[in-house]
Amino acid sequence: MGRFEQSSGGTLFLDEIGDMPLQLQSKILRVLQDGEFSRVGGNETLKTDVRIVAATNKNLEQEVAKRAFREDLFYRLNVVRVQLPPLRQRTEDIRLLAEYFLQKVATKKLLPRLRISEEAMRLFEGYSWPGNVRELENTIQRACVLAASDLLTPKDIPIGNEPPGMAVPEAVAGSAAPSAALTTENAIEVLLKAAQADPDVQLLPWLEREFTLYAMKATKGNQVRAAKLLGITRATLRKRIERFGITRELTIS
Repeated sequence: MGRFEQSSGGTLFLDEIGDMPLQLQSKILRVLQDGEFSRVGGNETLKTDVRIVAATNKNLEQEVAKRAFREDLFYRLNVVRVQLPPLRQRTEDIRLLAEYFLQKVATKKLLPRLRISEEAMRLFEGYSWPGNVRELENTIQRACVLAASDLLTPKDIPIGNEPPGMAVPEAVAGSAAPSAALTTENAIEVLLKAAQADPDVQLLPWLEREFTLYAMKATKGNQVRAAKLLGITRATLRKRIERFGITRELTIS
């Protein structure tokens, strides 16, 4: 029994509808128009009556113009439209979301009850959040793992792609000429000296996440190519993506 059959008489949520392949779009359109479908490998035509709620982070009008999204499916879906502004345009939601995600992570990971300091909250509210709500949730998860106490402070908050406390000292950053070739030894020396400046930094987990994120960005989210670039299997890559909370928004930011 598939989702349309399970959801008959109720609501089915289709996330990231803008990424749906054209071949699948035609099948979805038929279900929406006729309320009929067939199971994979089956001969029987089944009926369904389901309300569709779809979400996307793409401009579907532009996707239609590029012939990447079916025009007839767009108008079939575009009945009641809700435009949700990016998180940077509704900073009043950040505090509520941060508290919610903090409680969610603590409950799921069986962690002690954590609190967010006002300084950390101001850091949240002053950040642009290119990855929107999912980046905020991922940042809260990482902060909970890295926190040294039950109170999250700015040094616990891994905003953007920098780990907490990992700003490279000026003496180290300026030790080589800008035109000098960066060797493996130089890179390791810079990272180790920066890590020594803050004993709370977990260098290897951070490097593992950043290499994974960089590979996903470099391959535009292609897991097969990213795994090959990192020299690991695709299964290992998927485990890293799940463990580090790497979302699609982060790979395209």
